[in-house]
Amino acid sequence: MIEIAGVSKRFETSRGHSHLALKEIDLQIKKGEFVSILGPSGCGKSTLLYMIGGFESCSEGEIRIEGERVERPGPKCGPVFQEYALFPWKSVINNVAYGMREQGVPKAVALERASQWLSRVKLSEYANFYPKELSGGMKQRAAIARTLAYEPAVLLMDEPFGALDAQTKLSLQAELLQLWEQLRNTVVFVTHGVDEAVYLSDRVIVLSGSPGEVLEIVDIDLPRPRVRADLLKNSAYQDYVIYLEDLFFNGLKRSVS
Repeated sequence: MIEIAGVSKRFETSRGHSHLALKEIDLQIKKGEFVSILGPSGCGKSTLLYMIGGFESCSEGEIRIEGERVERPGPKCGPVFQEYALFPWKSVINNVAYGMREQGVPKAVALERASQWLSRVKLSEYANFYPKELSGGMKQRAAIARTLAYEPAVLLMDEPFGALDAQTKLSLQAELLQLWEQLRNTVVFVTHGVDEAVYLSDRVIVLSGSPGEVLEIVDIDLPRPRVRADLLKNSAYQDYVIYLEDLFFNGLKRSVS
């Protein structure tokens, strides 16, 4: 589904220096797979996500989705960001319908689909509210519905629950998994939370500190559908969390030393 071959990314600083953010990333992500990118702050994980979506260009190497080289943003990828990115002047239902309208879906059809998606994310009664009238969790539900409504093949999620309180985060993680179990689209999920990565993912890609390199790829062999209460009693889940935390922090220490 996604092929990342020899990808590096350099940025020019304000003083004219070259900063290497990512170094020689090689990855393949299968169709329908839920993959998390885990790494310390500044390792380039969000930059890698933006390059997959065509929002940033590669300095070296290339990225292909379904065999087509990524050179600009397109309808195959649907982003969900931590900041929600809802239009404050549009109602919730019109926010959700926006992506479909941009793709030429007739207004009545787009609004009907938006209504269906609001029902799926438990926001039907808030259809005519505006973003400022919603809680953080509601805003993120609306943002997820807006992206999924136009049916992207790849869902790109950049720490989407990072700004939420702990209880809301756990609730939305479970809701996301329920939706993904139904849709089975490909998900690339950026996080710095080890337990979140293990709970959600088929595979976890661990990046080292800056410049970001692939430190290790860990297959998460846990049963689906996943219920957090059951996983917390599962010794394999605990082993994955312990292993990844050790890898995460040791990798971070090696990059700093």
